[in-house]
Amino acid sequence: MTHVSQSRLSLLCRMVKYQWSVRIVASALPCLLLLSSAAAQRIDSPTALRAAVPLLCTENHQAARTRVRGTGVIADSGGTLLTAAHVIQEAHSDCTLSVMIPDDEWSRFGRLHAFLIKDCALFAPLDLAICHIRPADSSRDWGYIRPARIHARPPVVREAVSITAFTGWGLSPLVRSGHLQGRQTYQRKDGCYCDFATDIIANEGMSGSPVISAQGEVLGILTLAGKGEFRELSFGASLQEAASFLKSEGVPLVGDQNTTADSPQK
Repeated sequence: MTHVSQSRLSLLCRMVKYQWSVRIVASALPCLLLLSSAAAQRIDSPTALRAAVPLLCTENHQAARTRVRGTGVIADSGGTLLTAAHVIQEAHSDCTLSVMIPDDEWSRFGRLHAFLIKDCALFAPLDLAICHIRPADSSRDWGYIRPARIHARPPVVREAVSITAFTGWGLSPLVRSGHLQGRQTYQRKDGCYCDFATDIIANEGMSGSPVISAQGEVLGILTLAGKGEFRELSFGASLQEAASFLKSEGVPLVGDQNTTADSPQK
C-alpha cells in the first residue's frame, strides 16, 4: 500500500474537520427544525455507540478525495480496531486508511481526531479483521479513545440489537435497531461464513459495524448485506464464534479474566 506523508494526512484531516464544521453551521437552522420534529419519534431509539468509528479512504493522488470505506469498533484503550476483513482487503493500493475518533459522544462531539490504521490480522473464515491504530497528529489524542465492551456470548434469537454505522461521504453515524433472526451457519459464495442473521437492512459502508445488545455490549460484526430473497436481512459473525481469534490477538472480552486492555502505544 502506498502511503501519504503524515503531515499531508494531518492537513487533509484538518480540512475534513473544517469542511464538516462549515456544513454543520451552514445547515444549522433547517436542521434544528428537522431534529425537533424527529426527536419525539426517536426518543426510545438506541444512541450511537461512541466506540463505533468510520473507516476512511484518502486517495494518494492530487485530488486526495476522502470517503467512508466502512465501519469499525474500538476494542481497547490501546487502539485495537475490529472490522470486516473485506473492508481492509478491498482498499485500493493508492488509498491510505484511517479512522476518525470523536472527542465526546457522537450526539455532541466538537472535533474529530484522525488515527492511522496500521498492522491488521485477518481471519478469513469469518471475514473479520483486527487492526491497530495510532494518532495521526498528536499522542494526546489517545485520551479520546473510549473502547466498547466486547462480549463473546452466544446471541439469542429474537434478541433486540442495534448497529452504529457510517455510510457514503458522511461522518455522522447511522443508528438502526432490530432483532436477531437466526442462529445457524450461512455459507457465503466467497468461502466465508456467517453465524447469525438480523432484520436490520444493511447499506454500503455498514460492513464492519458492531452489532450491539440492549446492554450496550458488542456481540458481533456485520459482514454481509442480504440480496434477492434475503434482501430484508443482513448477516454477520458473532464474537463468540471468533473468541479464539480475539484472544490470540489480545482483545479483552467481558467476563474473561485472562485478557486485559493494552496500554496506549505512544
